[in-house]
Amino acid sequence: MKRFKEPIKTLLILLLTASAVFLAWKGSLFSAFFPVRQSPAASPEPQEQTYTAAALPKAAAVTGPGGLCCGVKYDGEAMAELYEGFSAILAEALGSAEEPEVIGRFTWQNRLQEESLFLDYGFTLPINALAAWVGVGADWAGAETGSAFLLDHNGSGSVRLSYCAGDGRYFQCATSASWSTLRALLEEFRPNGAAFAFDLAALEDCDPFSLVLEQLPTFTGVHASSEQSAAAAACGELFGINLGGQSRYTEADGTLVYPGEAGVLRLWTDGTVSYSAAGEAGGAAVSPADRIETARELLDAVHEAFRGEESLFLSGTETDEAGELTLLFSYAVEGVRVVLSDGPAARAVWRDGRLSELMIRPRSYRRTDDVSEVLPEMQAAAAAGSIRRGAAAELVLPDGGEDRLSPVWIVAADGRDQWKRED
Repeated sequence: MKRFKEPIKTLLILLLTASAVFLAWKGSLFSAFFPVRQSPAASPEPQEQTYTAAALPKAAAVTGPGGLCCGVKYDGEAMAELYEGFSAILAEALGSAEEPEVIGRFTWQNRLQEESLFLDYGFTLPINALAAWVGVGADWAGAETGSAFLLDHNGSGSVRLSYCAGDGRYFQCATSASWSTLRALLEEFRPNGAAFAFDLAALEDCDPFSLVLEQLPTFTGVHASSEQSAAAAACGELFGINLGGQSRYTEADGTLVYPGEAGVLRLWTDGTVSYSAAGEAGGAAVSPADRIETARELLDAVHEAFRGEESLFLSGTETDEAGELTLLFSYAVEGVRVVLSDGPAARAVWRDGRLSELMIRPRSYRRTDDVSEVLPEMQAAAAAGSIRRGAAAELVLPDGGEDRLSPVWIVAADGRDQWKRED
């Protein structure tokens, strides 16, 4: 009899294990935001939400005594190290900041020349999201947004937090963060000849707050490839859509459509992959930090299926009159942004508390051995200012679908790419 009991016990164990795995699979992290499958009636114990930075600064400046500056741009590894080193003091400042007060533009400019840490994200982001990325709350910020942030000395032993708001005004906040701690971190950096355009006579026509490097990193060429199949398979798995099913059909423009229980997956003829949730939008209010984190995790899961040497990061936010939030994402290689000819690398659209659309243009990038020569930034910035007053020069990788990419300078003004230069 014993020889029959053992197989039965083994079968029961296997059935219980399979049941546990199935229930865990059904309890999707994203079900509250982007309904993929029906959630089980019983919810697990709530866990504290954690956040990962969806973007790093586009440029950073560490200014020491005498206004000597160490600038970091176009170097993903160096920027990640800088962000990690200053994240704790940034968290203290954001978490303890008091009510913001308006300051003038020239006050902001003067503080950039003093001992300070300057972080320029290059786009407007919710301050509450930035605080969440470093592990603190920032209730004082409300719905306030910012594109650039500055930590300096308030004159009485504490750190002062200043920022450029989304409406172009400048604000300051008193904090309880220690100035001695920040100053010790600043002293770890050595000047590398970086300067702000307002401090350089040759760049008087440029964006005054653009950071210009004396010596650029070494850049290589980049090999690019389209990865629609890999992205489609990852999206299908993520949202429970069987790409081998019989229900797919082709639209008039050639787009392949795969219907699912909770939404529709589309494979466009230009290589784009998109998912749209079915049914009417609606749900509880979701904070900007949670919206960004949900989109980041979903896109990261898809990106992992075809990831090369590029990163995928948040590069823009748009809010319409109805409160609809659109998050834009870009690729970057070695800290240099990739500019796709047909739009952002990825987009996530929120409607009434629910993530209703997710789109990605799956491209994979790998560095080649050939070194790419580029114009010194001082010359590129001067050229940008002569073409459009108040503009800045930005080094990017333009991608129009070619196999080989090389970095070029473009003119960036009013948040748009205006012109590019090949030499």
